[in-house]
Amino acid sequence: MNIKQFRHPAEPSKGITLIEILMVLGVLAVLTSFAVPSVSNAAIKAEMSTAVENVQYSIQMARRVSRTTESALEMQISPVLGDAAQTITFASKSGSRVDPSALIQSYTLPADIVLVSESDTFVFDARGLVNTPGSVSLVSKVDETISTTIEIL
Repeated sequence: MNIKQFRHPAEPSKGITLIEILMVLGVLAVLTSFAVPSVSNAAIKAEMSTAVENVQYSIQMARRVSRTTESALEMQISPVLGDAAQTITFASKSGSRVDPSALIQSYTLPADIVLVSESDTFVFDARGLVNTPGSVSLVSKVDETISTTIEIL
């Protein structure tokens, strides 16, 4: 009998081939291309949600301060100037002895969110009501389909 007959056939190599590595990298690239847009949209939506909460809080505080101090208060929205972020500030109406900046902080919107409004100024009377109701819309500069409207009544 020949000894070669009893030997096991040659075992395949246990390494990874270059073609297998390239295929795995290709599959990962395709999966990543699907994940990146959804992650960036999630970040934009989270930033928008935070901005909406802060604007709503600013409006509530303006109502509360004007009611408790029994004086008129203006909420002013800065215009859009290039890439500069917009700011919401508060000022007392003429004749008021209350400094709203001591009670309400100004709010600066994130740089990639624009606040669009029918009016740049909303006046809250001594009862906390708005003299001229309107709305403000927050729109993302990155993806304009992401927007929210807040009614100021």
